[in-house]
Amino acid sequence: MKTLVLLLLFGFLSACSTIPEHSEPLVYSNSIPSVWTIAGQLSVMRNKKTDTVSFEFSQQSGYYQLAFSGSFGLGQRQIKQTEQGLLIDDKLTLLTLEQWMKLELGWYFPVETLEDIVFKGDDNKSQDWQISTSRHRVFKGIAYPKIIRLTHPDKHIKIKLLLQEVNRLK
Repeated sequence: MKTLVLLLLFGFLSACSTIPEHSEPLVYSNSIPSVWTIAGQLSVMRNKKTDTVSFEFSQQSGYYQLAFSGSFGLGQRQIKQTEQGLLIDDKLTLLTLEQWMKLELGWYFPVETLEDIVFKGDDNKSQDWQISTSRHRVFKGIAYPKIIRLTHPDKHIKIKLLLQEVNRLK
């Protein structure tokens, strides 16, 4: 009986040693598409309070559109960058996106860096934000992050984007 237990234990330990220790390196795209969308959940932690909202972000011809829906007491908000300027729920404002987010939400994040993070895997520090990605999805050999974390050390804001959908349209 001892021999059988030892053989089973040895077999189990041998099987464990065949599990690869390092996975293949992630391959990101070397280009950013001209038309793309991402969608998912966004959570913000500030002042020891966490809020969550659904979001959809799209970009086409250098202009973006951002939609929030869910909590934050916002219902649904549509933000569009156009030739005329920034439209909030189809009303022109003189504010920048960062100014509007600070005024309306009390926080902001560097939206303009999303395309580099998602498509190129660039998680370098940007505008005082510390950026990290974890869990990745590989589609047609190209990696995309599933989770993007942004931390602003001076403002004590933590933002987590859970990407549920990434579409390269052109």
